[in-house]
Amino acid sequence: MVKSIIFEIITPPQSWLEGKVRSWASRVARILEANSITRLNIPEVVSESRDGSRAVSFLKKMDQVRFGEMVREVSPGVALVPNKICVLVPPEKFRDWVGEVHAKGVRDLILVGGESHRVQYPGWSVPEAAAFVRENYPDVRLGGITIFTRPREADRIVAKMKAGIDFFCSQIVFETANLKQVLAQLDRRCREEGLGFPDVYVSLTPASRIRDIEFMTWLGVEFPSAVLGYLVEEEERIEERTFEVVERVIGEIFDFTAGDLQGSGIELGFNVEHVMYSNLELSERILDHIQGRLG
Repeated sequence: MVKSIIFEIITPPQSWLEGKVRSWASRVARILEANSITRLNIPEVVSESRDGSRAVSFLKKMDQVRFGEMVREVSPGVALVPNKICVLVPPEKFRDWVGEVHAKGVRDLILVGGESHRVQYPGWSVPEAAAFVRENYPDVRLGGITIFTRPREADRIVAKMKAGIDFFCSQIVFETANLKQVLAQLDRRCREEGLGFPDVYVSLTPASRIRDIEFMTWLGVEFPSAVLGYLVEEEERIEERTFEVVERVIGEIFDFTAGDLQGSGIELGFNVEHVMYSNLELSERILDHIQGRLG
């Protein structure tokens, strides 16, 4: 069955004036309240050294938890789910950060690893960071990232679960074939290991320009070639065509949970993003469609 929705927000850049930041926080709070969403996923956005040219220039962001607190000033019932790229910070700084956000009431964290296994990072891996949080903050619910197109992804998820990860948010998807394969393998692996199936949130986002597609591609989002060709064929139709694809993905996930997964006890959710500041309102259309399917 489909369980719930998380909303993912990009924090404002440090260059925004406080009035603009508070206006952004109010807009986010309104979306959460209008859709009865109680969990706000807040990624850590850093300057990344990926291959290829970045389609959108990097702007240093304000502290994600501070922005989350501003949203909670408007909508007090929201639970913050900050992400932390644990491999980028020395262990002592990671320890301090977890202590600080825990003191502010944060009880959900998503731990993020590195871009490449070939890089020697200064910080802990996701399993190492999870082990620290588990031992010292047992009331914290830990999340991880899953990428359905990676080889042996079900095994990766199981390894993270054994380290203490409770739930997973996927990379943005525009097809469901890989999702279905990974979840089927994960179901089998969990049964073999005697583990309960984790909550998995499937990430979806709108797009309104070719630049949005280019930026997501640079971030590592994979588009099936036929889907990509269809989306970028006519820029003035990207917005509608993206919704068409996303709504089809949503429908396939509902059908999958009602068919292949029925009776399995497996529950999926959605993590709805906007990726670009200009697409915040567009993400509401995705939320509306999901809410309509949930009834």
